[in-house]
Amino acid sequence: MKKEHVLMLVAGFVLGAVVTFILMKQYQAQQAVPSAAPAGAAAPPAGGQPSFDPNQHNSIIAQFIEKAKADPKDAPSKIMLGNIYYDKGDYAEAIPWYEEGLKLEPTNTDVLVDLGVCYREIKQPDKALSLFDRALQVDPKKKQALFNKVVVYAMDLKQMDKARAVLQALEREFPGDAAVQQLKDNLPKG
Repeated sequence: MKKEHVLMLVAGFVLGAVVTFILMKQYQAQQAVPSAAPAGAAAPPAGGQPSFDPNQHNSIIAQFIEKAKADPKDAPSKIMLGNIYYDKGDYAEAIPWYEEGLKLEPTNTDVLVDLGVCYREIKQPDKALSLFDRALQVDPKKKQALFNKVVVYAMDLKQMDKARAVLQALEREFPGDAAVQQLKDNLPKG
């Protein structure tokens, strides 16, 4: 496995853990806490938090889908669904949610970059580059957009001159950055 894939995998796990934490907190806040457990109910584990149930995860996703469909202007729910599917590695399912979110928040650079990564993952590098460029129009120093442009040019399109040019801009904006240095070290030679 290439180092950039490991980096993306680790970043995905961290982001997934954060999203799951947020979703669980939102879910718990929406649930009424009974004053006493029903007869025969198991006591919660030590620490007072119930154990995680995969059905709850699906229920939370269903709630976000229902909320997103019920309110055409609910960008946060649409973006959250994109994030959930992105974190699961289901990029094709994330794309329509991110696109819906972008219709409502067209300058959201995080969504532009994440959507670009989704298109890269489904083998549409030109579409990915277009989205990274849109993010850079809003924020010319958007690190993730620059970083991903290098990856697409180098790994997908094998256009090393363009990859190196973007890498130089990335190095100028983020001198001494460990992730940028790792990207530079892992670029194919040639």
